Amino acid sequence: MTTVQSVIMGAVQGVTEFLPISSSAHLVVIPWIFHMDEGNIHKLTYDVVLHFGTLLSLFVVYAGRFAAVCRDDLRRVREGALGRCVLLKIAVGTIPAGVAGLLLKDIIETRLRAPYIVVFTLIAVSLLMLLAERMRTTRKEGDVSFGFALAIGVAQAMALVPGISRSGITITAAMLLGMKRGDAVDFSFLLSIPIVLGVSLYEGRHVSFGGPESVLYLVGALSAFVFGTVSLTFLIGYLRKHSLDVFAYYRIGLAALIALLSL
Repeated sequence: MTTVQSVIMGAVQGVTEFLPISSSAHLVVIPWIFHMDEGNIHKLTYDVVLHFGTLLSLFVVYAGRFAAVCRDDLRRVREGALGRCVLLKIAVGTIPAGVAGLLLKDIIETRLRAPYIVVFTLIAVSLLMLLAERMRTTRKEGDVSFGFALAIGVAQAMALVPGISRSGITITAAMLLGMKRGDAVDFSFLLSIPIVLGVSLYEGRHVSFGGPESVLYLVGALSAFVFGTVSLTFLIGYLRKHSLDVFAYYRIGLAALIALLSL
């Protein structure tokens, strides 16, 4: 892998991690299209630093919103209204993905990365996105119950399968359960913070730095951070006024491309 290719992969991770178009599908397709040789990097280390870059993006963009949630929850605790604490609901929503990741990681990595599975999941979630946009949504973030949070957490766990997209499935699931699109976006990304942080720390135990490839890691992480910040900021603003339809149609087109390339 060259420095330019590391910048490209960081950009792909940064953009697709947040847009509901599946980062895993793109990280499989892009090296294939550009004939990237990844033999000079430690793949796990590289994946971890890219995810760390997008995690920093998430913290930067949602710092104010997260601080407001913490402040409001402290007030709720003082009032004895634990049932209304958003952080507790986020904790509940994190459980399914955490359990699924620990129990099914090896199966997902070895058996669920076939092109036909990615094609299927890309299309299936696209259809759900189109359906969600045509349903009536009235629920606000403040109306989230523990059961609702758990249901969105199950959707987040499904995103471990390549092609689904964590943001795509959680935003869509929240809308299918009646939440307004803008509130679904905020809840989806607040819910992602613990799981992305947890994965980064868990996988980070095995990373190894040093050597000439360290420059590739640094460049990739910086690229992922910059493009991740831009793409997340764009997505939040875009979905305040526009539907998920354009992303659904893009996913269907990507599925068709992968199907053709895999013939």
